[in-house]
Amino acid sequence: MRFQCIHCHGLVAIDDSEMGQHVGCGHCEQIVQVPTSKFAPQAVIDDFVIERMLGRGGMGIVYKAHQMSLDRPVALKILMNQYAANNDFIIDFIREARAAARLNHPFIVQAYAVGQDEDTYFLAMEFVEGQTLKQIMDVDRTVPLEFALNVTTNMVEALGFAWSEQKLIHRDIKPDNIMITSDGVAKLMDLGLSRFDNDTLADTEDEDEVMGTPQYICPEQLIGMPMDVRGDLYSLGATLYHTITGEFPFQGRNAAEIAKKHLQEPLTPANTHNPSVPPSVCKLIEKMMAKHPDDRHSSTKELLKDLNNIKATLTSSKRTPKSKSTPIKIKAGGRSQAKGASPGSSSASVRLKGATGAFSKSPASSSGKNNTASSSGKNRSQSTTKRNKTSGGTNRNRSTNTRGSRKRGKATEEEVEEKPGRRRGKRGEQAKESKYGNKTSPAIIFGAVSVVFIFLILAIVLMVK
Repeated sequence: MRFQCIHCHGLVAIDDSEMGQHVGCGHCEQIVQVPTSKFAPQAVIDDFVIERMLGRGGMGIVYKAHQMSLDRPVALKILMNQYAANNDFIIDFIREARAAARLNHPFIVQAYAVGQDEDTYFLAMEFVEGQTLKQIMDVDRTVPLEFALNVTTNMVEALGFAWSEQKLIHRDIKPDNIMITSDGVAKLMDLGLSRFDNDTLADTEDEDEVMGTPQYICPEQLIGMPMDVRGDLYSLGATLYHTITGEFPFQGRNAAEIAKKHLQEPLTPANTHNPSVPPSVCKLIEKMMAKHPDDRHSSTKELLKDLNNIKATLTSSKRTPKSKSTPIKIKAGGRSQAKGASPGSSSASVRLKGATGAFSKSPASSSGKNNTASSSGKNRSQSTTKRNKTSGGTNRNRSTNTRGSRKRGKATEEEVEEKPGRRRGKRGEQAKESKYGNKTSPAIIFGAVSVVFIFLILAIVLMVK
């Protein structure tokens, strides 16, 4: 076996009999301890230095490793010995692993390389920082609906890409095989490999082994019918059901009972377990999990369209008030007026414009006649009395208010009275001049008489001379 020196990072080759012993590094001459097994930290498999174990599956053990040639972290899956001894299995495994490696998609965990190092077969994959969806649900039991729909959308895009590019199907969609990155992006793991990693549906003493896949398996896979991407969509629907309700779509005492329900029993609506699930999402899941493939979405594009429509509707319902006719208070001429309007309207001018219809026939139109009559009475009484002056001043105010209201048209009478004379037009200025004319008319008459009198005296004087 080979391992990497912890001091100089050089590769050291030793006999398997020296595992766990201390030896001298041939590069830096430092004493180092040999890894205790072929897959212990610092052990080297082909181009990869093992760092630590990440997890164990039905097909093998996954380690975090470092790829020396490209200086990058990877997830390294090592096949178990019973699979490595089966030549037919190895041929199929390598073929599908290479097909998966040709896929490059943001929602698929990238497969880097597949190969053999002595009697060890391995698959190197993209290392993703994050948690599986199952690990998240182990803590929270359910996830928010919006998050679940986004994860489902990511998975539909990944499955559609794999099917259109390589005709690959996953065969084992479940929360365990969906990785959620630290950025919240969902990535599909083990694409093209689950065919070899499926748990058996036969009853065994190990319930944990057989209760994983049966919760999400599609009917055609149970009875051995040919599968296409619609089988994966069924399993994805079961996964969505589980993530938003915390319950499996079908439950039973053993795998065989669960399988029978997948084939025969109607699906209980998701909102039975979680009343907050909208009916549109329930219908979506029911279509994804239809018993016969022909009753499901015919393609991933069709499913994506439905998903996007549902997400758009849910987003819109959050932004839009429940009732567009919800009364709001509008300031109109210093009064509170209840008016149906859109709460999104923040401009006061827009609100008033919508409210002017209620005031288009205001009392100002009927009082205009009286104000006009008063104004004309003022003009006829320009002669002399103090009472007429006072009356003229009062009528001027009324006339100004009426004219101001007429000029603005849509403003209310209350607004005009609140700020009298705010918009005086030319007629208002004429009224102002008329007011001052009433005060100076006696002086003008007196002056005119005086001038005539002076001219008469001068004429008499000239005649006498």
